[in-house]
Amino acid sequence: MSEKKDKVEVNDSNSALDEIKLISTQKDAQGQMLSMILKGKQNTLEDRLSDSGQKIADLIKDSQPVKDSYGNIVTSTGNDDIVEKFTNYTFTNDTLNYPLWLALYNDSWVFRRAIDKPAQDEIRCGITLQGEFDAKEKVYKLLKKARFDLIQLLKWGALFGGSIACVMIDGIEDKEYAEPLNKQKLIDSKVIRYYVVDRWFGVQPSTETVTDMTSLDFGKPKYYDVTFPDGTTIKFHHDYVLRYEHRTAPKLIKTGQLQGWGYAEGSHILNELSRDDKLKTSIQSLIDKSLIEVIKMSGMRGVFMGTDKGSEQQLTKRLEMVNWGRTFNSLTFLDKEDDYNMNTFSGISGLSDILEKNMWQISAALEMQGILFGDLKSGFANDTEALERYDETINGRCEDYVRPVYEKLLHILFIKLGIKQPIEFVFNSLLTKQVNEKRMNNLSQFVTLGQQLLDSGVINTKQFAKAIVSYSKNDTIDFDLKEEDINKLDDDFETQMENLKIDEPQTIKTGGI
Repeated sequence: MSEKKDKVEVNDSNSALDEIKLISTQKDAQGQMLSMILKGKQNTLEDRLSDSGQKIADLIKDSQPVKDSYGNIVTSTGNDDIVEKFTNYTFTNDTLNYPLWLALYNDSWVFRRAIDKPAQDEIRCGITLQGEFDAKEKVYKLLKKARFDLIQLLKWGALFGGSIACVMIDGIEDKEYAEPLNKQKLIDSKVIRYYVVDRWFGVQPSTETVTDMTSLDFGKPKYYDVTFPDGTTIKFHHDYVLRYEHRTAPKLIKTGQLQGWGYAEGSHILNELSRDDKLKTSIQSLIDKSLIEVIKMSGMRGVFMGTDKGSEQQLTKRLEMVNWGRTFNSLTFLDKEDDYNMNTFSGISGLSDILEKNMWQISAALEMQGILFGDLKSGFANDTEALERYDETINGRCEDYVRPVYEKLLHILFIKLGIKQPIEFVFNSLLTKQVNEKRMNNLSQFVTLGQQLLDSGVINTKQFAKAIVSYSKNDTIDFDLKEEDINKLDDDFETQMENLKIDEPQTIKTGGI
């Protein structure tokens, strides 16, 4: 009985062990499953965090930086401080901002005059051809016909930094302009016209450049696609193109930013123009505020607040009567209970001096002192020094910017007229009368000097005549004295000394007292 019982207890122990093992196995399975679940959730969380991080990175990449600053356009403070432009110099692209130049040319008479007058004077002064050939007058006549188009070429070139003029010849088809200059058709032509376009409208230079070092256009674009008002586009060979480049730039800027063109004329005077406009606006504002009238009437507060409609019409009528009396009789009529005050600004007299000095600054920036605005005191015609300085400025601009245009145009005209002479010319002065008077005075002094040398035997008549011709043409003093002429002077001097008779000194006798 006891053995059976013990056996039963042993069996019960085994079953208990089995149950424990089963439970342990189940727990292990549950633990593994839980671990897998947790691991999966961890991976999912990591994926989500990764996706979120990528989205945040994309947002940061696409976002714009927030400026922690303040700017007020109306008061010109903070980031919009206008004065800051006059103290810091930055590399801007204003020269490429052609809408700005169009707006200034349209609205500002100062800017328009700064563009138009130099271009007109650079062509008006004209040129003088050097050398002797029969067709000079024909060349001058053809140049005179081209004056209008040449002025347009210089105007738009100065406004935008560059322009071209296409030489249109009768008898040449549109497709032939893409080939080098047809000299025979040029010689046979009866009419030559010029079509002017600026660098921004209607022209596209080619990237291919002229490699012929003997060409006037060496290093310039070889072809130009020009669009005409009717929409037709013609390809021009550089032989048919007069290219004008305004203020030259360093190679780094010229070949890169400016694409081979020059600076716009307004790019270096923009700050001066801005200061001038702001100064004029400020002066106008002070003038408007220089006389402030204050009229005190009862019931004004109710009218202003809109609560007293009955008094509004009455008050309006009273103010109309005040203005009526002041307009016709220079009187002001008020009720005895009304109060009238007038406040004036005492510093208005000095505003004209400030404005005048600023005008001279703009003129100096354009090298047009006394010319841009004219002499404000004694009149334009009396400021001879300003005219002389301006004449030098125009002559310098002609040499720097206009000479290549004339050389190319004269090259075409010389071919047409069959002139074999080399192209040599000088720019004339704007002050022809004053220059001629000065030259006549100088020539008179030179003739006096030559006459003295002639009378003393240093030069002969032929040398004197040659010297006068050289001075009148080239402003050079050259008496054509050679080594043999100087040696001859030595021989003549020795001969004169030999023939010179010197009297013997007389003996002076003195007696005693």
